[in-house]
Amino acid sequence: MLRSLALVVFLALLRTASVARADIGVRPVTGDFDAEFARAADFLERGDRGQAEAILGEIQRRARQRAWDARIALLLAGDDERRRDHAAAERRLRAAEATAIGLEPYRRDRLARILEAQGREAEAEQEWRAAFESEETFAQRSAVGRRLAKALEKLGHPRDALTILERTASRAPSAERVAIEVERVRLGLAAKDRNAVSSAAQSLLLRAPTMDVARTAPSPVRAAIRLEERRLSPADRARRGRALFAAGDAKRGLRLLSEHPSAWPAAERAANQLALARALAAAGRAGAAEAAAARVPKGSPEWFEATLFRTDLVLARLRAKSRGTPVAKSPSIIPVRQALESVAVASAPASARESARERLVRLFAEADDFEAALEQAQELTRETRGTVRGFEPVFELAWQKWRAGDFREARRRFEALAATYDDIWRDRRLSYWRARCLEKEGSGEEARGIFATLAAAIPPDIYASFSRPRSGGAVGPAPPPIPDPALEGAEFLRTDELLRLRMFEDAAAEARVLPASRGRELRVAEADFALGRFATAASAAKRAFREIGTAQEGRVPDGWRRLHYPIEEGGFLSSRAREFHLDPSLLRGLVRQESVFNPQARSHAGALGLTQLLPGTAKPLAKSVLRVRYRRAFLYDPGVNARLGAAFFRQL
Repeated sequence: MLRSLALVVFLALLRTASVARADIGVRPVTGDFDAEFARAADFLERGDRGQAEAILGEIQRRARQRAWDARIALLLAGDDERRRDHAAAERRLRAAEATAIGLEPYRRDRLARILEAQGREAEAEQEWRAAFESEETFAQRSAVGRRLAKALEKLGHPRDALTILERTASRAPSAERVAIEVERVRLGLAAKDRNAVSSAAQSLLLRAPTMDVARTAPSPVRAAIRLEERRLSPADRARRGRALFAAGDAKRGLRLLSEHPSAWPAAERAANQLALARALAAAGRAGAAEAAAARVPKGSPEWFEATLFRTDLVLARLRAKSRGTPVAKSPSIIPVRQALESVAVASAPASARESARERLVRLFAEADDFEAALEQAQELTRETRGTVRGFEPVFELAWQKWRAGDFREARRRFEALAATYDDIWRDRRLSYWRARCLEKEGSGEEARGIFATLAAAIPPDIYASFSRPRSGGAVGPAPPPIPDPALEGAEFLRTDELLRLRMFEDAAAEARVLPASRGRELRVAEADFALGRFATAASAAKRAFREIGTAQEGRVPDGWRRLHYPIEEGGFLSSRAREFHLDPSLLRGLVRQESVFNPQARSHAGALGLTQLLPGTAKPLAKSVLRVRYRRAFLYDPGVNARLGAAFFRQL
């Protein structure tokens, strides 16, 4: 529902980003072909085919390059498809030399879909097969494989379709693998291919362990999975037990993990034993869980996790016995610290080592040992750059000195924390309290300089507001803007071509397989924003620019900054806000924070929709505001959810 406006906003903001885009207004064609091509695409989006063709024709005449010919053909073919002019789309796609821009598999995929829309399944199958068998690496191969299998099934070749799906599954991304295996089960049952059904069902037992009881799964698929489970070997039953526990079904996971421990393969004994210990703890059997964790073989990666798990159980027991008295200074805590120190070593997996150090930070902080807690925090941040784990308990020790009036020591501790943690928001927090300490120590001029710097934040945060009255009216210079990143490179070429052609689904898939980098994140953000996937777009933009969402956000180029803040279609939030006498910006901010404008958002607590209302909250509101009986579907309707959310917000 939000996609159409999102696309308009996305296309507008891209013109301010690093790749030049043109304004929509009519003007002569310039020598900037990228900008003019974007202008033509804008006209196509608005339905003005004539203006678009005039611009594209001029580009073609002046460029005289196969690459531009291919781009123009693909862009116009896409518009032909939207207009349901399949004959014109087919003609353009057959003539386009997409190899010139690295998009030959995508040309064939699009041509196949055009042929399918005309009922020409056999020809579509040939194009999909050519794309699937292409030697080019492209991200949508598994999607093409699924389309090819579907075409083969329609043509009456289910076994060929199964072969294609098997090949597709072997190299499909994890996110697509489950859907492919479900198709294999369905096709295998139809073709009476017992081996295919068994292979796919066995894969589902581990990849989608709760599907056998999921109401959304087709009943024949659930039955095939249950049948396959009965055939599993003891080793496979333990693997399934681990998968069930990881998926949240601790009860069934525990049952399978408890069956045949003696039959476990040696290579999997440590992982199985650790999963068994955790499942026992989830069942409330802490003593048995601790004993099971103690049997995890030492020297295995799982031993470090098991040691962490045991220390948590011991700590929980000690705290329960202490009846609220801090245990960190008790002699009984020494073995716990020693166990944690045995995990905080270079040979431990990074995740276990980081968790052990965080626990040590908290224990030393609880014992009021600032120096020991800080030392562990320094090791933690040195090994995991950018982490903020362990910050709060150490900050609390500095804060205690402030409250006690020991401002010199408090400042020393704030400064030590600032040198340890690399985080914009926490750095501002520490700077503010360091300046407050300097005030108390009589260094007012130095303090005012810090306050002036904090006051210059764009946008202002709470520390900017607190600092302005203390800066003596001074405001420091605005932080320098971050240059718009030049992110061209060979690895981005295919993704950039797809973005240029507004083939956003394909661009998003290509961007996600790129190596981690700012360029990857920005391309994911661009494609997802255009598709209306606001939550993932916002997350990707934040990963690209850590300044987004902080008091340094003003440094980020607007074109990228806006990807973090979607807007609603038709301004319905404004009207809902006015209906209940709220500031529209306040309601927009609530929706941005709660759901990132995703009308299908659902929290772990069961809150639903744009404003994340719980059904129990929405039921009485439906009666008083809507004057109708509550229905769950209300919360997934953006307009209704916004109205109920605004009414509830008004009551607070």
